[in-house]
Amino acid sequence: MLAFEPDLVGARLVIAEATVKTHLLRAFAKLGVDDRTAAVTQARRRGWLP
Repeated sequence: MLAFEPDLVGARLVIAEATVKTHLLRAFAKLGVDDRTAAVTQARRRGWLP
């Protein structure tokens, strides 16, 4: 599995690193998790990822 750093994602999408971090934190809050690993676990439980 690949994990991308917020600065690399921001550069690719032409947005600020802080914007990427904000989007991640909001997604984590909606999933009720605190980190990427828990977000992936939750997404798998919900059938959003294989």
